[in-house]
Amino acid sequence: MTSFRASRSVVLALAAGLPILLTAVAAPAQSATGQPMPLGPPGPSAPPTVSQDEPPPAFLKVVPSPLLETPPRPPAAGGRFEMEELRAPDIEAVGVLDDKQGGLGAGLWHGTSATLVRRLLVQLPATPGSRTMRSLERRLLLTAAAAPEDGKGITPPLLELRAERLLALGEIEGLAALLKAAPAALTSPGLSRLKIDTFLLAGDAKAACAEAATAAQTGAGSSDPRMPVFCMLTAGKTLEANMALDLMRERKDADHAFIAAAEAMAGTPPARVDRLPNPTPLHLAAFKAAKMALPADAAHSAPPAMLRAMIDSPGLAIETRLLAAERAEALGAMDTDSLRRFYGAVTFTPAEQQAALVQSDKTPRGRVLLLRGAGGEPTPSIRAELISRILTAAAERGAFGGTARLYAPVIAELKPSPELAPTAAMLARALFAAGRPEAAGTWVALAKSNPATTKAAADLWPLTRLGRSGSAESISAEAYAVWLGARELSADQAERRAVMALEMLQAVGDKVPNPVWLAVPQGPGPAAVPGAPKPALKAMLRAAAEGLRSGETLLLALVALGETTLDKADPDTVNRVVVFLRMIGLDREARDLAVEAALANGV
Repeated sequence: MTSFRASRSVVLALAAGLPILLTAVAAPAQSATGQPMPLGPPGPSAPPTVSQDEPPPAFLKVVPSPLLETPPRPPAAGGRFEMEELRAPDIEAVGVLDDKQGGLGAGLWHGTSATLVRRLLVQLPATPGSRTMRSLERRLLLTAAAAPEDGKGITPPLLELRAERLLALGEIEGLAALLKAAPAALTSPGLSRLKIDTFLLAGDAKAACAEAATAAQTGAGSSDPRMPVFCMLTAGKTLEANMALDLMRERKDADHAFIAAAEAMAGTPPARVDRLPNPTPLHLAAFKAAKMALPADAAHSAPPAMLRAMIDSPGLAIETRLLAAERAEALGAMDTDSLRRFYGAVTFTPAEQQAALVQSDKTPRGRVLLLRGAGGEPTPSIRAELISRILTAAAERGAFGGTARLYAPVIAELKPSPELAPTAAMLARALFAAGRPEAAGTWVALAKSNPATTKAAADLWPLTRLGRSGSAESISAEAYAVWLGARELSADQAERRAVMALEMLQAVGDKVPNPVWLAVPQGPGPAAVPGAPKPALKAMLRAAAEGLRSGETLLLALVALGETTLDKADPDTVNRVVVFLRMIGLDREARDLAVEAALANGV
């Protein structure tokens, strides 16, 4: 492999743009022999390290019900015995996160009715428009907490509703741990179905079929005729399976993708499957067993749970797996360090590398080569310029946040110095997006120190304020005016950007004087924000936060924001959520959401 040098060719490539630049930096990605290699780490890998841009992984463990442990009571006065009714263990209170692992407290549902919890749980978003809110939703669903007292005997079990949302969220590891911790006495058709899907996603067809058989015997089985066919084929009962397949082919609603995979499992040449817009765990298991590649559109439309399973399926095309990994990271279903390691395991033939060079950052393979090129470039000024160009291109395709998280460790290896001032503002913005405000501050200071980049530094003013914790301050009208003038935007873009910036600054505690509000640019006219929550929901959210009902507050906040991305969210609603998260003690998460919302709106 050739090493990276500060050569004239690389400098020329920088000036020419990303496609040529990618060609200059991609040489180390080609293997010495030019032959394809199996996807995966080349050998035993060292234990993974935790990046600064990601919180330490929470190792799941089973946490007993908060009501199983009875605190010691002092003896009764006078030495008399007191009769006390024993309470049955709260089987609905099982969880896998306690306070030390990011849990939200055993009293999460204190003061909230079971009816409201159930009504809101089923409305939780499967793909929240914010990674911060997705993390809070995961913690909410996995926390070991006493269930609402007025919910005894209501069906389906609360645990089933939690498990269903975890599956929709793509939190397979946590879901598996939660189902494993569930008491044997807690059963339902829904829980059985969730167990089957979880086993299928984990690649354990034997366990999935065993659960399906048990459910069928107890009357809790599903009416889906595909599962018995899959299990027959898995067990080698081809004749019985073919008879069932004949009946399935005659149905008007026949699942042709599953039938094709089942035919391949049975040894029959399958029909071609070009599209699979709504893949299920059973689809993935059947295609994997049949050694068939999923259609390319599966990764684009697959739910979060399916994305993780696709990433771990070696039989799928690497392009499909890379797309699934990138989308999973963007949704929060995969941590950034895992995506970075996955990038590092990809290998190229000369023809594959050349094709990736042509497409530059437009394809996953091209993005793999760019990351390797930036990480291997030894000259700080060239590395900084390369990263800046990559970030600019990522912003144009709506992937700035994910790219910033991916490159944060590479940026961290650079030391701010005068020759890097031209790229300082972009690197600072990336570090803010990656959750490294302290590191970003040093690059902001560098940008301010150079007369040629002071305007770019002024553009970072709101992020600098949002990224720091401390006492609230009143916003300077002069600093605000300089920030407004740092960028030329259309009237409607300028208005939304300014409103979101001020809403977030106010939400984290800063005081926004009236003259500053009055200076907000005016767009063409008031426009309704699609998906804005109804007034009743906002009122309920305020009441829950003021009552310090943390679980209820989080449920309402998650439902209020829903799956709307932050660049389209109602600024007033985001402001309320940030304020109310602070009221229930989630200050760090509130500030993270404020920074995330600001960046999503071009602040």
